Amino acid sequence: MRTKHYAFAAASVVLLVLVLATPSLAAQGNNKPCLCYPTITPQTGTAKNVYVASVMYSDPDGDVAAKVEVYIDNVPYPMKRLGKGSAAKATYRARLTLPPGEHTYYFYAEDARGASERFPRYGAYTGPFVGTKKTVYNRLPTLTDGGVYYERGTDHDIYTYKVHYQDPDGCKPPRVVRVFVDGVCHDMQLYTHDPVYNQASCGSPASNASRYNGTYTYQTMLPPGPHAYYFVVKDGNGDCVTLPSAGFLRGPWVMTVPNSAPALIDHRLEPAVGGVTDLAGFQTRYHFLVHYNDVDFDAPRVALVYIDNVPHAMKRVQGKPANGLYGFTSGEFLSNMHTYYYYFEDGKGASVRLPDVGVYHGPVVTR
Repeated sequence: MRTKHYAFAAASVVLLVLVLATPSLAAQGNNKPCLCYPTITPQTGTAKNVYVASVMYSDPDGDVAAKVEVYIDNVPYPMKRLGKGSAAKATYRARLTLPPGEHTYYFYAEDARGASERFPRYGAYTGPFVGTKKTVYNRLPTLTDGGVYYERGTDHDIYTYKVHYQDPDGCKPPRVVRVFVDGVCHDMQLYTHDPVYNQASCGSPASNASRYNGTYTYQTMLPPGPHAYYFVVKDGNGDCVTLPSAGFLRGPWVMTVPNSAPALIDHRLEPAVGGVTDLAGFQTRYHFLVHYNDVDFDAPRVALVYIDNVPHAMKRVQGKPANGLYGFTSGEFLSNMHTYYYYFEDGKGASVRLPDVGVYHGPVVTR
């Protein structure tokens, strides 16, 4: 019995020691190191440039780094500690030369006890962008959200073509932004630029935007029938991108609206009665006036007043082409009685005569 009692007491002491030691053992767990301020400079350059990768390593447990690396296109490059400071908190750097092209990178570190960290923890940063020995690398722009408003309409509607242009390189304006409609080239204008533009230097990672990035538009009317289009852009370096990359986009489908005949209203002759000359001895001038209105907004292709069956061209003196006052002035009247009528055509097959039949009488010219 006494032997069992001693054994039980010894086991209790061991258990008590383990319980008291547990917090101390937990405190000795290894924490991950931290990676801060990761950079590669410059972000754009040529194959002749030296690219400097830099990152700050620190460890909350005070562990020194077993290795710190930068991965370029998934290839590791070792980094060296700068200065003579604490090995548990220091800046690491690597000097690199890179082949031409668009690269990706991330940083990786392990402490002396095997805990590791990756920055970023998922994916990779894009860059640097390396050109040839003589030229800086040009990132191609992108064209997105290309389309036309409306997809269906009439030959009286105005159609708006739009496309979004994005150039990641910065400040240079695009040389051309165009839409080809049925094979005919049209220049597009910047309608709204992207709100992300700021005052940071164009093309830098801080801005990654340009005042020329945004939505470009072109407006036009179209004849009846089916249509097709595509977009073409040349960036500031002259490189070309199209949307779609091959082929074309269909639309809009344009229908014909039946043409309405124009109307002639409010005609007048000023003066209706007069002499060959006025009281001052000057030749009297007679004014033939009529108001033309077309509900289809068609300007007249033919605008005539027939005086004594002789046609005379009339000109717009007031208002808009499709809704305005047209006039003709003459002073060459010698006989007493004259006749006149008006004749207009809208250019789409409709015409109007005033009066519908017969003629107006005037002016009455006295000697």
